[in-house]
Amino acid sequence: MLVAGLDIGTSGCKIAVYDLDGDLKASSRYRYHEEGVSGYRELDPVVVLSGVKECLKNVTKSLTGPITALAVGTLGESVVCIDQERNILGKSMVTGDKRGIPEVKEILLRVSKAEIMNITGIPASEMYSLPKLLWMSKNTNIIKKAKYIFMYEDYIGYYLTGKRKVSYSSASRTMAFDVEQKVWSKKLLEIAGISVGQMSEPVDAGTIIGRILPEVADELGLSGQIQVAVGGHDQECAALGAGVVSAGIGEDGLGTCEVMNIMLGRPLRTEYMLKNDLACIPGMIPETYMTNLEITTCGILMNWSRDCIFKGIHMKCEEIGENFFTYMDREAAKIKTELLVLPQFGSAGNPNINYDARGLIWGLTVHTKPEEIYLAIKESMAYQMRMAYECSTTLGIDIGRIAITGGGAASELTLQIRADVFGIDTVSLKNKEAGTLGCMIAAAKAMGYYSSFEEGAKCAVQIEKIYKPRQEYTQYYQSKYERYKRLYQKMHHFK
Repeated sequence: MLVAGLDIGTSGCKIAVYDLDGDLKASSRYRYHEEGVSGYRELDPVVVLSGVKECLKNVTKSLTGPITALAVGTLGESVVCIDQERNILGKSMVTGDKRGIPEVKEILLRVSKAEIMNITGIPASEMYSLPKLLWMSKNTNIIKKAKYIFMYEDYIGYYLTGKRKVSYSSASRTMAFDVEQKVWSKKLLEIAGISVGQMSEPVDAGTIIGRILPEVADELGLSGQIQVAVGGHDQECAALGAGVVSAGIGEDGLGTCEVMNIMLGRPLRTEYMLKNDLACIPGMIPETYMTNLEITTCGILMNWSRDCIFKGIHMKCEEIGENFFTYMDREAAKIKTELLVLPQFGSAGNPNINYDARGLIWGLTVHTKPEEIYLAIKESMAYQMRMAYECSTTLGIDIGRIAITGGGAASELTLQIRADVFGIDTVSLKNKEAGTLGCMIAAAKAMGYYSSFEEGAKCAVQIEKIYKPRQEYTQYYQSKYERYKRLYQKMHHFK
């Protein structure tokens, strides 16, 4: 059996086709870019849909058999609005877009922080969809014109099947979903002038949406027998694709942003979570809940440093045909540095979410080498994630292993730094794209190919290598981490 997972992110989309042992049989990727200036960050749904179509067209070319099912995992928070004629009514704000900041205050005049947390499981923040939808309602006529309002997950599902179903995990990212009752919160949606009827039906991951529409199958050159299943928010899909089926394992996805996903023992909505921006989100497995720790700058910061600070080195690497990151990893692995970097270049994640933050490189001298700056940037994200993780341990969380996924998992140096900084085993997976694998497991479970999500993860998730903490680095990194925390406390709120 061949089953596909489709993953739609901020910087591109990709589809991967697997057999039931988790072996990759074919894949296709399409790159696109955010748009916007002056704090506006947007995706064009037309471009995203075009990318999805290209991936679906291309992936079957090397397959020996038909895809029987697929599920979709997507970025959270961003919405797509369409009118009666299915016309797209505007671009999608992504997580770091500054619009919605005043609207959070407006929402809190009507519903308290504690009530929002109790209903949705997430702290009120401009990160989520509802404040951005309220901004749209106040400043555009999109909400009034919209027949349907989608997350990207159910938008692509609707394009493929003509039916509207969305996973609990994606619905949760709106800040308008009742996390325990598993229904839309009419009270919260009405704040932005939205009716429940404009939203898709929330269902469990691994629920069949329907068969692909004949006209879509013909357009894309696909089998008309493909069943489309509900996937989820990309972070929860990646957690499943990394084998997080019980507490004690963390999945750390290194993409445009960095997000660590950890399973909670039960649905929690505590005062501590409210104060420290820790969410309780439905997991892929029924009746499970996850919390996410996020660094809003990860791959985007590494790419910025490549194109700005290290532009000359990047150009030389291109001239000799060597990958820039491979070259810099090799140089940085040879050294230690006293430099410290605060990676909040424009925005900050946990433990203090802030969409108007500033970064810092501390310790520069005229003798500083490029590879020292590069290494310090990589270390900074490990320090920041450890600080976020330590805040979450008050919830009874205690992980003994971290699985690294996403594009950043290709760097052995990154994985070793994570093991050294956290002091626990870090693993790479055979399938670096855990998001597509998690979607595949959901689709296969929906078809009855696996009896449970747990069986699917056991069959399909394969560990490639284990990175253990290096004893000679333990004290070195602990000392640097303590200095990092002091620098963070002094400079995080500096203006």
